[in-house]
Amino acid sequence: MTDTSQDGPGPVSFIQQARRSQLVECAIELIAETGLAQASTVRIAQRAGVSRGVLTYHFRDRDELIEQVVARVYDLGAEFLLPRMREAASPRDALARFIGGSVELYAAHPKHMAALAAVFGAVPGVERARHERHARELEDLERLLREGQEQGQFRAFDVPVMARTVRGALDAAHAHIAAGGAVEPYATELRATFDAATAAGTD
Repeated sequence: MTDTSQDGPGPVSFIQQARRSQLVECAIELIAETGLAQASTVRIAQRAGVSRGVLTYHFRDRDELIEQVVARVYDLGAEFLLPRMREAASPRDALARFIGGSVELYAAHPKHMAALAAVFGAVPGVERARHERHARELEDLERLLREGQEQGQFRAFDVPVMARTVRGALDAAHAHIAAGGAVEPYATELRATFDAATAAGTD
């Protein structure tokens, strides 16, 4: 099986895909442990047990590798959350699953979340608010909130403001989990808080 969507002289083989994935995961581990500034291509290659030439064969430069780190973390989030949300019976249920599942994601994949936070916190111009994947996540959340309003499950509120409020609360949840805080009490309280904040009949 090959993937012809990659830039380069020809199709990317399964083995090449596996190597790229390995290098991205090694970059994630190193960034999470040392911060972005210390995660040089040389050190990432050493972590993967390959030469720097192998790394530069698969990625044009460090910037491309870092972008793949960001993409991998967002993909992981989608893999973790979407199956749960697809089982939701309603927008209200989907919102609860998104909030609770996000907190569980932070606990299940601390290195990936730490690496993402390090990237967005350390690179000028790679601000999370301007990143395509972050913007898409907010758009999806806004769409969910509008669906709930249209179906009469959610009260009238400013959808972008509420979406960003949810996102801010989840950022605080990540900081709580990263500091060793308990998962389930936090997830339970966040679900209850936003269910009360969005429910119809509370205007």
